[in-house]
Amino acid sequence: MILLAIILAVTAFVFAGFAVWPAARLRPRWLAPSILAGLAGVAGATYFAGAQPQAPGVPYQQAAAERMATNPEALGQAAQMERLRDILRTDETDAAAWAQLGRMLARSERELEAINAFQRSLRLELNARTLSDLGQTFINLNDGQVTDEARAAFEEAQRMDAALPEPGFFFGLQAFQSGDIDAAETIWLDLIARLDDRDPYKILISEQVFQLLSQPQVNAEAVEAAAASEDFDPRQRIADMVQRLEARVAAGDAGFADHLRLIRVRGMLGDNEGGMDALQAARDRFAEREGAMTILDLLAAALQTDEGQGE
Repeated sequence: MILLAIILAVTAFVFAGFAVWPAARLRPRWLAPSILAGLAGVAGATYFAGAQPQAPGVPYQQAAAERMATNPEALGQAAQMERLRDILRTDETDAAAWAQLGRMLARSERELEAINAFQRSLRLELNARTLSDLGQTFINLNDGQVTDEARAAFEEAQRMDAALPEPGFFFGLQAFQSGDIDAAETIWLDLIARLDDRDPYKILISEQVFQLLSQPQVNAEAVEAAAASEDFDPRQRIADMVQRLEARVAAGDAGFADHLRLIRVRGMLGDNEGGMDALQAARDRFAEREGAMTILDLLAAALQTDEGQGE
């Protein structure tokens, strides 16, 4: 405010004048404090009469009005988040706005802010999707590990909406991370079987499950020790792994994950024919498991595409 600035400037000027005035010894001691107190009183009255300490400035109001008048899809990510903050400055009880802000913050890798936004939304209104998003944000914050906090969010989300696919996937991931591959396999295959064929999550989850279950099981310490030896031959180690997997498959002792590992390693070696043979063995073994067949169908399509490109 201009008037307030002028008053403050006069105050500073008067104070400086009293400090350097040659006749300072002649002035009454009460004069300077009285003048300063009077000016301060005028400044305070002026401020409280015309100021609005909690109100946004005019430039902000103009920018907010422009954001609100614009289609959100036409705004950049930062402007979209600021638009949501505009809404929440007006109404802090808008649970949907808090949830959407949380999603945008999570996509921006601002997990702590996202968690706060999700929790504020959930305090206003429990919502299965928001709970699931909160669980995923806890996982992202913890470098991909399914923590107890994340599991609790997923359990509540699943209780509220059993059709949500994400909780089941992350329950399986927690089992996988703990080393219980069989439990993870069961959870994931049952989940894939429950999903509708038109649900895009069915393909996404199937692809992710293949990537996880087909990871070779290796002892990191043993591999490190072997790599340090003079006779270490990585090709021989791969050949030995393939031999062990083929022996399990032939004996009927291989689980679904073993079949996937064999298919994957064949593909990594460029042995498409061997990969197709391993795929057919898996189809014969798990013909009654709908979830397994969904993954195998995707692999068959991928292998056929690779064969076509190689011709």
